[in-house]
Amino acid sequence: MTRGIHNNTQKGRRAVLFLLLMLCIPAVSLSQSARKENFFWKVVNFVDRQLQQDTLYVAPNRYNFTVMPQYTHGYDYYRFSTKDKSQSITIAPSSNDKIGLHFGWRWLFFGYSFALNKSQPEFDMDLNLYCSRLGLELFYRKRSDGFKIRNLQGFIENDLPLVNYKRDFDGLSTSQMGANLFYVFNYKKFSFPAAFSQSTNQRRNAGSLILGLSYNEQKFDFDHTRIDPAIEKLMKSELQFKCVDYRDISINLGYSYNWVFAKNFLANISVSPAISYKNTSLKLNISNSKEFVSSINFDLISRLALVYNNGRYFAGASLVSHTYSYTQPSLSVQNGFGYLKIYAGFNFLRRK
Repeated sequence: MTRGIHNNTQKGRRAVLFLLLMLCIPAVSLSQSARKENFFWKVVNFVDRQLQQDTLYVAPNRYNFTVMPQYTHGYDYYRFSTKDKSQSITIAPSSNDKIGLHFGWRWLFFGYSFALNKSQPEFDMDLNLYCSRLGLELFYRKRSDGFKIRNLQGFIENDLPLVNYKRDFDGLSTSQMGANLFYVFNYKKFSFPAAFSQSTNQRRNAGSLILGLSYNEQKFDFDHTRIDPAIEKLMKSELQFKCVDYRDISINLGYSYNWVFAKNFLANISVSPAISYKNTSLKLNISNSKEFVSSINFDLISRLALVYNNGRYFAGASLVSHTYSYTQPSLSVQNGFGYLKIYAGFNFLRRK
């Protein structure tokens, strides 16, 4: 185990060194471009022109590079219910805390984070790329330990509800991956990056409709025999499943608003309800049979941010939360996860 952790640390250090090298390449090209504009800089300048905004509302970033330390607190939960909601189990792991250092070049951002506590997912990655018109959010999460039963509903023993039952639970493993691509309509006056990637600075209040397209894959393996026998005896057959595996495609239309409540200060709230088509496989315990179900459900993506940015130095916090839900003929599942990020940083090497 120690050797595996050491190898992961060495890989992380090599990744950081590689990213630093990649960030230095544009700086070398920048000094050469004064003599001759090469193909790389023609593409960069073309993209910059396409992303131009109304400078009365949005001040562009005048620097090429960014350095930003960041603390990340991740959380997730899973709620399995009978379709009539008469009985449910809520399971959640311990929090996932990381600290890392991030580097940015214009619209690109790279970073590496280190875990702060022992109970961590096997894999936990989120990648966000934002510009004035478009945004892309990617995530992949995998976890099989560290879960706890947080809440029971509808379990009654000796005429008393078991609402305060809280125990460790090693009978759940999860795998989640997805992508969300969205378009900002009022990109000339409203800056999404000002709230969530600090690459611009919102000068006046503005908001925008946001249209998104998302794809998600989620899998939950559940072993109900790992729960306390007294609880298992009270569990309805609908909750005694083995596996839920679903894929969904959703369209979300929401609204995001930047409130400039003081000079260089910004608060953002974004809410994007989504309607999704889910194709689900449910593996039952009885004879290992499977049910295949397609359904229409509603999901939600919500974001909050508070930022100080004077153009050179910045600090702030953001919260991005994803909530998913669907209903089978015999089972209802709701799960969600999110990231709280607290950061500070500065920009350097002013653009010519």
